[in-house]
Amino acid sequence: MPRDTIVSWKTFALFILFPPLAIVAIIFFPLTLLVFFWLYHRGKQDARREEYSKLRG
Repeated sequence: MPRDTIVSWKTFALFILFPPLAIVAIIFFPLTLLVFFWLYHRGKQDARREEYSKLRG
């Protein structure tokens, strides 16, 4: 019996309810890089601040 649709409604519903992982990766990869950069920058500032306080006192 031939099918009338390209994909079944179940596959279509899963695609709509759960976005493809590629879209999630596109959103979260730059966000992850931003968080890592922020943590690196914060740690670098803390290290400089600690080194400065050791030299002063």
